[in-house]
Amino acid sequence: MYGMMKLMMVVVLAVASPVLAQDAAFHQTFADQIGKAHGADAYRSHAALQADVTVSFGGKAMLKGVMTFDTPVGKSRIETADGTVMVFDGQDAYVTPADAPIPPGMARFHLLTWPYFIAAPFKLADPGTHIDDAGIKPIDVHHIFPTGKLTFTPGTGDSPDDWYLVYRDPDTNQLAAMAYIVTYGKDTHDAEKEPHIAIYEAFEEVDGVTLPTRMSMWNWETGTGKIGEMLGQLELANYQFVEPDESTFTQPDGARIDAPPPPANQG
Repeated sequence: MYGMMKLMMVVVLAVASPVLAQDAAFHQTFADQIGKAHGADAYRSHAALQADVTVSFGGKAMLKGVMTFDTPVGKSRIETADGTVMVFDGQDAYVTPADAPIPPGMARFHLLTWPYFIAAPFKLADPGTHIDDAGIKPIDVHHIFPTGKLTFTPGTGDSPDDWYLVYRDPDTNQLAAMAYIVTYGKDTHDAEKEPHIAIYEAFEEVDGVTLPTRMSMWNWETGTGKIGEMLGQLELANYQFVEPDESTFTQPDGARIDAPPPPANQG
């Protein structure tokens, strides 16, 4: 009996290994194509990136200021036009002044979300990521692209249950769009009722790195890929690579901690 079970395990492993190797090869190739097209080596040679950022939803600016983040996208800082400073030090998010009118959890959301979307071309092969071939899919009736479904190992980041459908432009290999769900503060079932898509509309080259200057966010249908109502826009300008000092990503004096929302199943 033991011999038969061992034989069966060998057969299963023999069948599974080529599949796993094929999946890993697709992941690496897909990530490398996009990364190279955006200048990944040049990007990673710098310590941090800074840009003017404006986030608008419903036709109104909800965030406007200067954003700085380290190139691994582990730490970030946003200084808004009204003098509010938000910092993520790699573990905790802070807001100063402590009475700044930012809803709980939103500072952390801004600090983690927008740097990730900007740096996504360089993050696709990070530890804890998995990309499976999702085939050729439409963004709309005029644009059909190769895609990969990006998922995360449990424990990766604030929202490891998020997934992204990554669209690669076959002509340029640049990142064309990312459909996604947001599980930040909600469970996966509820998040998958409201999938969105971010479309990369414009880029510029900065020191050999191709970076997005405009993105639009839309409602999106998982099954059909159909785009619905436009939700908002992310606009970026005045990019520059910078050298952060010791205080850039540390807790500002008098700042409050902006905690993440509790897991959805805890209310």
